[in-house]
Amino acid sequence: MNIVFVMSDTFRRDNLNCYGASRAKTPRLDQLASQSFIFDNAAVGSFPTLPNRTDIMSGRFSFIDSQWGPLSRQTITLQQILSASGITTMLIADNPHLVEDGNNYCRGFNGWDWIRGQESDLWYTSPKNPHMPNDQGKNKGRNAVLENILRNSSWWKCEEDRHAPRSIQSACRWLESNQDQDKFFLWIDLFDPHEPWDAPKHYLDLYEKEYHGAELLYPHYGFWKEFLTAEEIQHCRNLYLAEVSMVDHWVGVLLDKLDELGLTEDTAVIFTSDHGFLLGEKDFIGKARHIPKPDGSMQIEAQRQWNDIRRVPLLVRLPGQVESKTVPALVQSPDLMPTILEMAGLVSTQGFGSDAKIQAHQCGTFVNVRWTFDPATIHGRSLMPILRGETARHRDITVSSHTLLQHTPYYARCAIATEDGWVLHYSGCYDLSSVQGKIRHASVVGSNESRVPIAPALYNINTDPNEERDVIESNEPLAREIHQRYVRFLEEIKTPEENLAGRRMLR
Repeated sequence: MNIVFVMSDTFRRDNLNCYGASRAKTPRLDQLASQSFIFDNAAVGSFPTLPNRTDIMSGRFSFIDSQWGPLSRQTITLQQILSASGITTMLIADNPHLVEDGNNYCRGFNGWDWIRGQESDLWYTSPKNPHMPNDQGKNKGRNAVLENILRNSSWWKCEEDRHAPRSIQSACRWLESNQDQDKFFLWIDLFDPHEPWDAPKHYLDLYEKEYHGAELLYPHYGFWKEFLTAEEIQHCRNLYLAEVSMVDHWVGVLLDKLDELGLTEDTAVIFTSDHGFLLGEKDFIGKARHIPKPDGSMQIEAQRQWNDIRRVPLLVRLPGQVESKTVPALVQSPDLMPTILEMAGLVSTQGFGSDAKIQAHQCGTFVNVRWTFDPATIHGRSLMPILRGETARHRDITVSSHTLLQHTPYYARCAIATEDGWVLHYSGCYDLSSVQGKIRHASVVGSNESRVPIAPALYNINTDPNEERDVIESNEPLAREIHQRYVRFLEEIKTPEENLAGRRMLR
C-alpha cells in the first residue's frame, strides 16, 4: 500500500471530537476519524519538535542519549530503509527546523520540498521595518523573531499564500505526478497550528467577533496572568483554534485529492502531532518557560509533561476502511517507524542493508557507505497487530520526556503513564550543587528562578483528568513502584549509565 503521513505541529488532541466534545471546528479531520483507528492513549516519546521527529524516523527514544540538533548520519531512518527497498519517498515540509542550520531531517528521502518562510526561516530581507504588533512586550522573541516572521509574510495576498496551504498544494501536485509509482511514502510536515498564529480572518471569525486587546502573534511562554489580560488569553485560544481550522480545511483538500486520483483505496493515511500546548491550563501559556535576559539571550525552564502536552492525536486509516475503531492501548512515537515499515511490506523483524551515497570533498564526487538496519536496535513496536485485531495491549507504560543530557531537574522533566490511568511526573533526583555549572552552560534556569515544581507528583487521570490533585503523599508505595518500572524501562532501552545516574531514585 501507499502511505501518506501528516504531522501537524502542536495540534492538541482535544481539537478533535473523537476525543471528546471539542470547541474546535474540524469537520474534515472528524470525518477522517470516523473512518480510522483512533488511538486514545498515544503519547509523545522525546520532546519537543526535533527529538520527536528523531523518534519517529529512527524508531528509538532519542531523549536517552541526544537532544535538539541535526539528524545524525549514523541514525538509520525510516525513509532511507523505504527508499532503499524501492519505495518512492517524499518529504514536503514548511516546518523550518527540519532543514535550517543543516538539521538534515530530509536525509534519506528520494525528494523533498521545503516550503519557505515559516517562523525562524531566514528568507526575506525586506521590508526593512515591517509593521510590528502594538505591544511587542507581550510577544515572544522581541524584535528579531517577530521581524523575521513579518518580513516572510509581507507578500501574502490570500489564504493560499500561507504555509499550510502551500504545503498541501505542493503535496497535491506531487500526488498528481507520482500516482503511477508502484508504492510511495509521502511525509507532510505542517508547522501550523504552532505559532505564529496568522490564519486568515475568516477562520478567526469562527471563534470571536470582537477583540480589543494587544496584537498577539507569538506570545511569550510563561504564566499568562503576569503579562496577559483575561480577554487576551481568550484571544490566544481563538487564534490557535483559527489555525487548527485552517489545517483541518487543507487536510481535507489533501484527502479530496486522494479520492480524485483514485488513490484512497490503496493508501493508508496517518495523522498525528508532536505534542500539545497549554493555553491557560496550569495558569500557563506555552510548553516551556522562556525567560528573556538583558543581553538578548533566553533561559529555559521545562514545563511538566501535562496531559495537554504529552498526549497527542493519532488517527490511522487503512485502505478501504469506512468505520472507526477506538484503540485504548498505550502507544508512543517510536512505534510509528516499525508500523510504517510493516505497512510497506517490510517485516520489521528482518534485517535490511544498502549503500548510501555521501558527498565527498569535491562537487559531484560521492562515496558509497554501507549501512545495515538491525530491528533489534529500535525501541518501537509495530502497531499492525493491533490494527489486525490480533492484540489489544501494546505497552504497560508510556514515558514522555525532555532530554536527559542536561542532568538537571529544571529541564529533564518527564511523565510516566500507566494503563490504569496513573501518571507520575518526575524530574530526576540530582545533587543540585553538582549541576549548577551545567545549568548555566545549558541556559537552563537554576533554583533561584525556578517556577515549575521539581518534586515528583502523582495523578490519576481517570478521576482527575486535569491533573489538579497530587496524591503522591497518600500513595507513596505506588509512586515508587511506577518509578521502578520507569528505571527498568530506561535500562531495557540501554540508556547510558551517565544519563541514568540521576534517575534511579524517586527523591
